Amino acid sequence: MAHPIFRWIDCTDPTRPRDLGRPGDTKLRLAQLTDPHVPGEVALMSRLRDLMGHRGSIWDFSHEIGAITNELGHRYRNKRRLYTNLLMKALMGLHQLEVDHLLITGDLSHCSLPTEFLEIRAALEVTGWWGDEKLTVIPGNHDRFNLYENRPKQPMEAFFDVVGPREPRLKILDGGVALVEVDTNRDRVHDRHPTEKWLPNTVGKIYQEVPDWFDAEHISLKGMRVLALVHHHISSDWYTERVSGLGGLMLPAEGRDEMLEALELVDPHALVLHGHKHDVMAVNYQWMSHPVSCPGGFAEALTLNLIDVNLNDEMVLTQIALRP
Repeated sequence: MAHPIFRWIDCTDPTRPRDLGRPGDTKLRLAQLTDPHVPGEVALMSRLRDLMGHRGSIWDFSHEIGAITNELGHRYRNKRRLYTNLLMKALMGLHQLEVDHLLITGDLSHCSLPTEFLEIRAALEVTGWWGDEKLTVIPGNHDRFNLYENRPKQPMEAFFDVVGPREPRLKILDGGVALVEVDTNRDRVHDRHPTEKWLPNTVGKIYQEVPDWFDAEHISLKGMRVLALVHHHISSDWYTERVSGLGGLMLPAEGRDEMLEALELVDPHALVLHGHKHDVMAVNYQWMSHPVSCPGGFAEALTLNLIDVNLNDEMVLTQIALRP
């Protein structure tokens, strides 16, 4: 029988029926949602006045153009209430699927504005997903560095408990499943990428502190199933390179090979979950020895991942889509 909220897309286990119900041998069910990009209410006319009265450098002018383009480019910009309802519909549906823990791999906000963080936090609270035991969130580039950076604002940490830069954070879930949270945003003070003149933190970076952390923790993590949560993508052979790929703007995160090699010593088949690219990755995709998955940007694809960990510590991944 078809599920009323979600539809089945694909699964890494070809023998499993197209049934979204929780299998009996599942000891932990996770769900991944990425890049919701909750839109805010930025006064566009104010931005246009800033542009018309511009007196700065050509880079500042490009920054203003980028800010306006970013705001206008959101699919649901003029349908904010509809979008929040779609998001809440998906979050409520995850309870029906008996999900234990929700993972959001970055870009919760569209412009890193307090109103956007409050909007998605409220949606999570109302639908029963708020709390460390139910929810893990990592920052995306839209959450950390926004195109309105010249205006003072509160950081993401004022609204969500998220991992800090460079050093990963560990969360152990029931059943011996380890979540490793990694902030793949670049250090914009000491290591700012040239593209940040137009697109803040589009190109991610995994710093040496991350593989060093895995090397230091590999004994304590031995025998656990590991899920590494990053925002920026780590490979490029699974999506069509469009205009955004010109000039290296959407290249994989730097330092990905070093992280994966260190991760392999901990769990040779650790699952890597990411977002950033709004393309939907094939469900059985692998990079090196690791299964990797990106369900696409929620605002565009309206897709999610279910990850079932069974009693034999095998992980089965199922892609699902929100019914319109």
